[in-house]
Amino acid sequence: MDADRLLDDLLVLPPRRRRPLLALLGPEDMRQLLAASTRQGGTPYALWRDDPSGFVEVVLRESVWSKQREVLDAVPKFMRVAVPAGFGLGKTWLAARAVAHHCCVHPVGTATAVTTATRMRQVHRQMWPHIRRVVAQAGLPGECDQVQWHMPDLNGVRTTVAYGFTAPEHDEAAMQGIHDEEILLVVDEAGGIGHTIGRSTRNLLTGGGAHMLAIGNPPTDMENSWFEQLCNEGLDPRDNDTITVRIAATDSPMVTGEEPSLCRGCPGRPPHSHTKDLVDQKWIDGAIKDHGPDAPYVVAKVHARFPHGGAFQILPSDWVDAAANSPEPEGPDWVPLRSLGLEGETGEELVRPGAWVRLGVDVAADGGDEFVISRAIGDLLTVRHISSGDVNASAVHVAGKVLEHVHAAERVAKALKSQARVRVKIDGIGLGWGVASLLQAWGAEGKHGADIVPVVVSESPEREADSDSWRPWRKRDEMWLAGRGLLDPGRTGRPDVRLRVDERTLAQMRGPRYSTNSAGSTVVEPKPLMRKRGLASPDRAEALLLAVYEPISKKTRRTGLYV
Repeated sequence: MDADRLLDDLLVLPPRRRRPLLALLGPEDMRQLLAASTRQGGTPYALWRDDPSGFVEVVLRESVWSKQREVLDAVPKFMRVAVPAGFGLGKTWLAARAVAHHCCVHPVGTATAVTTATRMRQVHRQMWPHIRRVVAQAGLPGECDQVQWHMPDLNGVRTTVAYGFTAPEHDEAAMQGIHDEEILLVVDEAGGIGHTIGRSTRNLLTGGGAHMLAIGNPPTDMENSWFEQLCNEGLDPRDNDTITVRIAATDSPMVTGEEPSLCRGCPGRPPHSHTKDLVDQKWIDGAIKDHGPDAPYVVAKVHARFPHGGAFQILPSDWVDAAANSPEPEGPDWVPLRSLGLEGETGEELVRPGAWVRLGVDVAADGGDEFVISRAIGDLLTVRHISSGDVNASAVHVAGKVLEHVHAAERVAKALKSQARVRVKIDGIGLGWGVASLLQAWGAEGKHGADIVPVVVSESPEREADSDSWRPWRKRDEMWLAGRGLLDPGRTGRPDVRLRVDERTLAQMRGPRYSTNSAGSTVVEPKPLMRKRGLASPDRAEALLLAVYEPISKKTRRTGLYV
């Protein structure tokens, strides 16, 4: 076989005609063809330079479905590829394959892939584990460390072909000095990139070999973001440099029934499809039910569109997601819950010795349909009990269940050597008042040593408003605003709490809207109005907020001290 001539003939064909011919080659013919590709193109993978999805299927031996194919094949054709994508669609998986293709199809030393995201932990813990895995599984050349990929060039010199970094939000110079003949900039979690850094990406895309893939969820709480502007450019037919490929949750093969190619690259596993890990119709239906069809969360996470003009959320979706995805703390002062040796405490979450242990209890009353007990150990928030049904109509039964969790909380507090008494905040409306009274009586009898605090959320707040712009009308509004303060990432870029709860609880936290009444006070959407929008009562969310909410005590109001 004249491998050089065959290579020339194949390269003049479009990828869709080239692929079936490659499939006809035997192992020895393919070996000679790759050798010819190395001689002519400086790398055995040059044959797939214009065929990223073919590279993934043939070289990586992985499955690709239609939208992934559309994105991958657009990267070498356009300077900028913008991909607004819904939830659970393998965005980072896809971006990592684009990096692998770019680094392999160009001669070492002539091309670089650079990955970035809003936070270094996203680069370190999301993107690069995918890159390391694909390099190892496919036997690609070189070696990966935490955020770098090195390959030997034709002279054996170790060369960096890809690396990850993040830029300070307002540092326009952070991306200067990144140059190469062929550069691919991958912007993961692109919805969180600010305008300053977004604009600076254009400084890198100056040559004919420069490309950018920006992929992520549309932000739910920020209009006219850099990512939205980029996506709009890609929808303008007059812009020949930018293309936008939208991937909605409804495009998932688990919804459409599309049968993609099979992955054959995972060691020890038979041919299989990756699509089983993608979002399905059940998740979509649940998201719409939990949030409402017009909610910013549904617009962004289901339809992959940018919400506009929507009502304001008291707890922005992005903040809730950040708290749910926040990493566990690091350092010797933290210990896993399971290490305390207590019955029922098997979690891997880390807690700090001396942390304050608190409970929040939302009783199934006032239009609620669930009885919920939540727990806060320092900044760690979890839901410990959820039940519904007629049995919860008994104050004695409900109080007894709360007492079980009070005892468990006291054991945790003792194991952590906490100096503060366990504190239990109970929604004091209706049945909850009776539950609180029983627990207070049991405390006086020595059955527990916790502070029991009934919270009547319909009462007026007793502390001064934190600011003129956030003036709660009632204690319920104050409770939600206190939660907002804890979730606000602020200047540190991370919330003050870690949410380790289920998706239904997160949906309830994202659900309520807020408005301003005629007195200029903030009012959180009442439960009856939420039900009219088809949303469930936010019992789980309010139990969590009660755990961390500290109403001012009437006994200490005159001293100006908070309990």
